[in-house]
Amino acid sequence: MHKKPSTIEILFIPAFFLLILYPICAILFHLTPEGIVSTISDPLFWSSFKNTLITAFGAAILATLLALGFGYYHMFNRDSIMYRIADLFNDLPIALPHTVAGLALLLAFGRKAFGFAGSTGLAFTVLAVTLAMFFVSYPLAARTIASSVDEIDREIIDVARTLGDSEGKAYVRIVLPLLGESLISSMVLCFSRSLSEFAAVIMFGGNVPGMTQVLASYVFTKVEEGQIDAAVSASAFCILLSIMLVIILRILTRRRHVRGRKPA
Repeated sequence: MHKKPSTIEILFIPAFFLLILYPICAILFHLTPEGIVSTISDPLFWSSFKNTLITAFGAAILATLLALGFGYYHMFNRDSIMYRIADLFNDLPIALPHTVAGLALLLAFGRKAFGFAGSTGLAFTVLAVTLAMFFVSYPLAARTIASSVDEIDREIIDVARTLGDSEGKAYVRIVLPLLGESLISSMVLCFSRSLSEFAAVIMFGGNVPGMTQVLASYVFTKVEEGQIDAAVSASAFCILLSIMLVIILRILTRRRHVRGRKPA
């Protein structure tokens, strides 16, 4: 018997195609051979691509390492003041306007506070771009690690503790190996989020071609210069890169779910 579509389906399908798929397809439909050639022959494009990979990867590693510290508190010290503070502020970078995040980083690590590091402090350097990406992507890592810690059988930790392991030793020897795929998922999530960051990066890291320019700011620059074909080509490249990351993340998530459903 033919299923009659519900009202929700009737409303969702056109809205999804119009608001999600159509803008993405609009980028791909506006690709031109001239724009593609202009982009792939532009040294600044490849420089921004290299900067994006380096800074996003660095941000992903830093976010995951800090999230492991939060995971420790999440497992052993949920009643501590430190955990409550960290848990409260973990999601702040998500809610905070990213221009504000960039300004906060600029004031915290700029010339006045970190003048000993250079004439602009840490600002307008590759490290600044990395820190900006880290700041906005860390909440994803923290929640990913915390969620995975919750799935670990606490009895395993209790056994290790009865055999003389301290909390720190048990966390390193028992918990970390069990977080293997979650660590990779955390890094892929943070890397993906870092690719899309613009406001905080511009505010704190700047947009210096060949130095601190990343793919997002490269596209912005090309639009400002009126080189729309080049901006479209660079944007299409970003879309393909993002799709690859989404597929990787889906594979990792599916493997985690399949492994989680296996009987002990």
